[in-house]
Amino acid sequence: MSKIMSREAGSRFAGKNIVIIGGGTGTSTLLQGLKKYPVDLSVIVSTADDGGSTGILRKELGVIPPGDIRQCLLALSDVPKEVKELFNFRFSSGKLKGHNAGNIILAALEKISGIEEGVSLASKMLNVRGQVLPVSLTPTTLSAILQNGKKIVGEHFIDDRKPIGKASPIKNLRLSAAKANPRALKALGEADAIVFGPGDLYTSVLPSLLVSGINGAINRSKAKKLLVTNIMTKFGQTDGFKASDFVTETEAYLKGKIDYVLANNKKPSQEILRKYVKEKAEFVETDINALAKTKAETIALNLLSDSIIKKTAGDSLKRSWLRHDSEKLAKIIWELIS
Repeated sequence: MSKIMSREAGSRFAGKNIVIIGGGTGTSTLLQGLKKYPVDLSVIVSTADDGGSTGILRKELGVIPPGDIRQCLLALSDVPKEVKELFNFRFSSGKLKGHNAGNIILAALEKISGIEEGVSLASKMLNVRGQVLPVSLTPTTLSAILQNGKKIVGEHFIDDRKPIGKASPIKNLRLSAAKANPRALKALGEADAIVFGPGDLYTSVLPSLLVSGINGAINRSKAKKLLVTNIMTKFGQTDGFKASDFVTETEAYLKGKIDYVLANNKKPSQEILRKYVKEKAEFVETDINALAKTKAETIALNLLSDSIIKKTAGDSLKRSWLRHDSEKLAKIIWELIS
């Protein structure tokens, strides 16, 4: 039976391996907190992204989607601010409008040395602590079958459904055939903890579970499985979801069980919530009674960051204003494995 917990920081023990399955800003936020602890970090990111700068580079050059890889590398990096600014710089005019400089650098490294060596070289350039692993070594295509029978092809179209009317829920996801990156399987086999999210459930977290070999590796692992539920719902993906819905849906795709659920129970201010009205996004409630029926242990705390994110000039994609508090999340995860 689930229960609500509150934990204080304890002693630190080195040698723990944590694998995060996700990508994008949610995962990079978590990494910024976790890298302060004596742990070995691995991030497994989807190769289905096909929107924005990433999508253009993928289409024109045939490279692995670089956007999530870049964000996670930067979250784990220890370099001067100017270097991070270079990899984060987004052109706001001219023929390169919308392109991210870091994405272009990663694409160039892959064309020169291949995807694995390219990411390794970028990791050295950025003095990365940990490793960022594409879930497969080839780009993949994500499709969603809706309850109304319609099929949406492409991660970007699934992710950026226009908030008009009532969206038909996603019935299931499909992914083009892909074999798991052997290094991702190795990381999962050595993990003490496997963390799902935070991030868009259907476009950042679940796609990696559709890659051949990944589910088996996770379910064979003796690692603790943790799910970080989102702060807000996403139109066309998680409309009406409460914390328990994230658990049941993740377990359905995982074909296995989650051990711990980390849920934010602090509701944002009305001023912030009004920003989400246009996008038809709502606060994800921590539904205690439903969570109590799962086998997962629930940790429900104020996990909301005080910072409000501003969009970068030239960025054509939708971004969330709210983030999890990276230090609070990292502290809880560390306590669970130490």
